[in-house]
Amino acid sequence: MTVPMPLKRLLLPIWNGGHRLAWTAGEFAGAVLHGRLERCACCGRFGPMLRRPRAIPGKLVEMWGLSPRVAEALIRKETLDCAFCGAKLRARRLAKVVMETFPVEGSRPRSLRDWSRRQEVSSIPVAEINLIEGLHEALTPLPGLAFSDFFAGAKPGEIVSGVRHEDLTRLTYADQSFDLVLTSETLEHVPDLDAALSEIRRVLVPGGWHLFTVPLVPGVPRTYPRMKIGSAGEPIPLAAPIFHPGGDQGYPVFTEIGADLPEILDRAGFDTEVRFGPMTEDDIGQVFASRRRG
Repeated sequence: MTVPMPLKRLLLPIWNGGHRLAWTAGEFAGAVLHGRLERCACCGRFGPMLRRPRAIPGKLVEMWGLSPRVAEALIRKETLDCAFCGAKLRARRLAKVVMETFPVEGSRPRSLRDWSRRQEVSSIPVAEINLIEGLHEALTPLPGLAFSDFFAGAKPGEIVSGVRHEDLTRLTYADQSFDLVLTSETLEHVPDLDAALSEIRRVLVPGGWHLFTVPLVPGVPRTYPRMKIGSAGEPIPLAAPIFHPGGDQGYPVFTEIGADLPEILDRAGFDTEVRFGPMTEDDIGQVFASRRRG
């Protein structure tokens, strides 16, 4: 029996909605069954952390050459979403490191949202460069937050739809503007990693912190370029091209970051600690805490 096209158009949203509802129910059930219940470090609410394997396409796993164990570790890093605020595992870990790095007096904050409202941190200038889901919403009460994102074709410092445009390789902020710079899964998409690190160091005060995450997987001993920008502004592959999040679609990866990242950060003028480490095949969700020297 052939279903008429008008009827198909009517039934398709219902069909897709049913699938989404079934997936969500399965994610909640899986969280409860496997004990993935905790207090979110971003929003402070206690509840299930949802594993969402569809967030990591099989094409990316294939093109990146990930083993099943590492692919599962990537799923956990990029999901385990807070059922309330949507913060991924990497965002919640980043939130914990922020609170540890800038402790407050008195009662311990239950979450980054609580921390952001404390008087002791109200004067801390913070740059969040590119949106960090879940963590961004928790930081919004902070008076000293400077939030920016990247918009292709925009001028440095331009406001686009209410959000400031910044290019990590040529930030418009003044020297020594911030005590804290936050990035997450951003450095790999910057065409010039050295320039980005130099700019981050420039806008930090001496002793200021860059807290960040990057996609780092076992078996990559040295950092190397995958792409560069050509004279006409076009991306030119230098190795097998990979895009995030789809593998063959999404944002181009210009730098494949390897285990030598702490050495690169040292040369850029940072002292670095790796939190939630060391990296293993079962846990690739480390947070890098880099402090500006001098």
